[in-house]
Amino acid sequence: MRTRRAATLLTTALVALALPLSSAQADVDRWYANQTPYGDPASTPIVAPPAGYDLFFVENVGRHGARSLTSSAAEKRALSVWKGASRRGALTTRGKRLDDQIRAFQRAENKLGYGNLSTVGKQEWRGIGRRTATSYSSFFTAAAAKGEKIALTTSPVYRTKQSASSFRLGLRSVVPTAVTSPRTVDRDLLIGEGSTKAGRSAIAKAQRRSSVKAAARTVLRRAYKASYVKRIKDPVGAALDLHLLYSTAPGLAQDTRVTFADVMPASAARRLAEATDARTFYRFGPGVAGQTSSYRRAQPVLDDFFAALDRRIAGGSTAAVFRLAHGEVTMPFAALLKLPGSQQQAGRTFSYASNPWRGSVAGRLGGNIEWAAYRNASGEVLVTMRHNEQPVQFKTSCTPSSANPYFYRLDQLKKCLG
Repeated sequence: MRTRRAATLLTTALVALALPLSSAQADVDRWYANQTPYGDPASTPIVAPPAGYDLFFVENVGRHGARSLTSSAAEKRALSVWKGASRRGALTTRGKRLDDQIRAFQRAENKLGYGNLSTVGKQEWRGIGRRTATSYSSFFTAAAAKGEKIALTTSPVYRTKQSASSFRLGLRSVVPTAVTSPRTVDRDLLIGEGSTKAGRSAIAKAQRRSSVKAAARTVLRRAYKASYVKRIKDPVGAALDLHLLYSTAPGLAQDTRVTFADVMPASAARRLAEATDARTFYRFGPGVAGQTSSYRRAQPVLDDFFAALDRRIAGGSTAAVFRLAHGEVTMPFAALLKLPGSQQQAGRTFSYASNPWRGSVAGRLGGNIEWAAYRNASGEVLVTMRHNEQPVQFKTSCTPSSANPYFYRLDQLKKCLG
């Protein structure tokens, strides 16, 4: 009975992972790629441990919440294209509004600060904190009563610090007695891209697809006359700039009413999201078949997961560790662990038809990977995992506990993930 129920939960979790946590299919259909907002559901599921095991440690790593653009570069390029069309009298009705939309968007970003969390972004991590505390409320309450602390670690970048603060507020809204240690900075939570020559060639090939070029023309012709679009030196790049504004806008929905949806039909957004995902896939995701450089830089994060758990087992007083980082960490970490959707490398050029990887799952704003460790009276430790707050299994080379397929002995994880 337990096994059948666990299998059902797994199927449900895999379906849930394919969708934004907002539970709105519209977010998928609008093709925001790795700028997809996380959402703020009332609750998320956990899998109960086998009988006799009690929770004694929780840890995670997550991407910061929704933010403004990290720089104005894409906006400046888009405005330059617009000005050229304006000088030549080549603006469509939609195009005549585009510069005002970009400038209104910039005003909201300047108020927030480029690269900083939006109102939605703060709510996302406050919600994660609230749900985490609710899911494990008795554990956090007991830890606080014993004087045990919760560690918050961030990258040096301000938006991760904002996310940590929002998470703390959410946690304390459920467990007011929770005590957090002074926040620390870990530079291993900044990871550079790891594309190879083959990966960069695949990115270029993905962006040269006729479907992507057609989508770019569709988008640009909504703003500019066809004669001007033909003059644009890099139409795909110009369209991807607009797609970046379009995909960033949902995360700023409470800070500006600008959406850029009038220049970005869903069919074109899908193709441009696919091109965006191809670039991210080879830089931070599973990458080229037989190569590991796109994700191996996440190894220090995995090492820290094991080290933090070992310290707790040895009697440490830190009951939980929460790491606030970037998509450049969560995407390679998911590929390193071979989480659902992140386990398939590309033998041919990445496409949605040939590969299940999606930036909206592996790299989404607020996306996170959590381990919860349970222990019995004999000291045996079992670990279970959630991805974006949905229960998932470890990769197939890891053998789960016979008691429940979601739980794994720690020594087994060290062996299969080592």
